[in-house]
Amino acid sequence: MPIDIPTMAGDGLRVRTAFLVVQHENGEWEAVADIGKQVTPDHAPTVIEMKFGASEVVSDIEASKQAAITAHQLMAMTAQLQQAAAHQSLADKLKL
Repeated sequence: MPIDIPTMAGDGLRVRTAFLVVQHENGEWEAVADIGKQVTPDHAPTVIEMKFGASEVVSDIEASKQAAITAHQLMAMTAQLQQAAAHQSLADKLKL
């Protein structure tokens, strides 16, 4: 059952940017950019949950960045191999 978590609705914060870190019911952590999205937490976060959730989100961002770098490198290597194969094919044809 969701609980009421005290907010400072009347005391709006002026900030440069904002996002939420949430833990889904399946245990997965996610950074949510839409701060207007309705969120219904089961309980107020503990300091440990806040620290762990933030750490998990940073780890996910780093993993995504590394995956993108790896994919880019693989695409570049594939292009080089295709170009080398095309050059070899042309060289083989010229030998005939």
